[in-house]
Amino acid sequence: MTTNEISQSQFDWADEDDRFDLGLCFTLVRSTDPEAVLAVFASVNPTKSRKPADMDVDDWSDSLPDSDMARRYAGVAGNWVWVLEEFAISGLLSPVPEKLSDTFGTSITVQWDVNTLSTFVYAVDGVIERQFELGREADPTDRSAPDGFLDEEDGIDWEQWMSGGLCLQARLAGVVALTADSIDPVIVETCNEG
Repeated sequence: MTTNEISQSQFDWADEDDRFDLGLCFTLVRSTDPEAVLAVFASVNPTKSRKPADMDVDDWSDSLPDSDMARRYAGVAGNWVWVLEEFAISGLLSPVPEKLSDTFGTSITVQWDVNTLSTFVYAVDGVIERQFELGREADPTDRSAPDGFLDEEDGIDWEQWMSGGLCLQARLAGVVALTADSIDPVIVETCNEG
């Protein structure tokens, strides 16, 4: 899928649906190995427990103590591993983006929370190339600063910052990994909050 084929309207559900009203931290990593990607996450925010492969997610969740609310869900979309974090934002915080991109080449994270705080982090080869708040007004002539404009932003309406962030992430990766449909993770684990 090319950048031109990915439209912000594909992500309108994010602005309209209450599914992620409490927040979202969604990371794409250029890899097809969820185990290896989660190992990088766990190096900073250790895994507490992992859902057995033969157990239903809801049954497993019900068996956990209330203190195990923070979760990581991982799956594969095209040549990218996706990690959806609930009540955790490791994919956003240094040194995770740098470690992920140093190991796998590229890491792209979109995050927002219940307080409407939001962040976009784009890291390549161990370096954060872009980091900014969603909904910002970027100067199209400034393409070098951490909050600088990206070509893939053309046509994004930042008034709709949730769909805008997911659209920019998808355009940079060339894959739509998060849709209005339910996620289908290959790995689910608990971790520490934050």
